[in-house]
Amino acid sequence: MEVFGKIVAIFAGVVLLFIAPLFYMAQKQDSISQLYVTQETVRLVDGIRAEGEVSRIMYYDYISRIDKTGNLYDIEITHSHRKVAPDYDEVTDTAGDTISSYFYNTYEDEIFEAFDEGKAYHFSQGDYISVKIINRNKTMAQRMLSGVSILITYGGLIRDETD
Repeated sequence: MEVFGKIVAIFAGVVLLFIAPLFYMAQKQDSISQLYVTQETVRLVDGIRAEGEVSRIMYYDYISRIDKTGNLYDIEITHSHRKVAPDYDEVTDTAGDTISSYFYNTYEDEIFEAFDEGKAYHFSQGDYISVKIINRNKTMAQRMLSGVSILITYGGLIRDETD
C-alpha cells in the first residue's frame, strides 16, 4: 500500500506543478486575445459609425491587427437599413392607409463587392452595423476544455459625423 500512496502523490505533484499552471496560462492567453480583439473591433465599428463608411484599407488594417493574436477568426458584418413601405391589400392589389417599416440586412459578401470595385461601402445615417467575431481554430485552452474561447459581438447606430 505504501507504493500506491507514493504513486498517487507523484501523480498529484505532476498535476499541480505542470498541468495546472499550463492550463492557467492557456486560459490567460485566451483572455488577453479576447480583450485585444474586442478593443480592435470597437475601434473598427466606432470608426465606421463615425465616418458612415468602411473602406478596404480600414477592413484589412483591422484584419492585420487581429491576426497578431495567432488565431483564425470568422467575421460576420451585418448592415441593417430601415425601409418604409405602404401596406398592400392583396385582394384589391392597392396600397393601404398604413405604413410599415422593416430592416433590410446586407452582409459582408455584398459589402466586399464594393471593395472589389475599388470603392468604400457607404452607410446611411440611422443605419445599424453589427460585427461578430468567433475564433475558428482551437486554442490551447479549448483543447483542454471544450467550448468557444473568443466570441465578440459589437455594433451600433451609424452617426456619420463627417458632414
